[in-house]
Amino acid sequence: MNVTSSRWRDNPRLNQWLSTQEAAFPAWRQATSGTWDFTPESLDRLEDILLSRYADHEEADAAHESPFMTVAVWYLGETVRRAHPNAVWSCSPTPGEGSYARMSPLLTYATETLDEQVREEVEEREATYDEVLPFHDPTDDITALHISDGHLREILDDYAAFQEFLDSLA
Repeated sequence: MNVTSSRWRDNPRLNQWLSTQEAAFPAWRQATSGTWDFTPESLDRLEDILLSRYADHEEADAAHESPFMTVAVWYLGETVRRAHPNAVWSCSPTPGEGSYARMSPLLTYATETLDEQVREEVEEREATYDEVLPFHDPTDDITALHISDGHLREILDDYAAFQEFLDSLA
């Protein structure tokens, strides 16, 4: 399972999910009112809405495929991508079994944008479980709001930290 492979970043399953969420976003935005401009500040508002909409982790998790939740997941991911242009959506081209059957696009980093030496350094560290490559499941990040002290805006910090790591190798 190579979530950074081109097969995972460009496939009908992912592309359909992305286009569905983008098409549903105008109605979602109108239903939630306010400004949705893909800024880090808007993630605080998104978090408040999600925490008030779902009473607990179980309720949020049960809603993981609802139109409201999937657009919220898409919005979170798009906010990350706009702040960090090398962040990419990734999703298995075919559903798997068990938890892999769930349609849950991921956010990671386009490693092919890195030069060969840097890519090798990242791969070496990843092979020894020194995970430096940012990797997020926005659905899990949202449903975890009720059971962690984390905040959605912190996802942006992971991508910023990775950029700092890349800068340190330059």
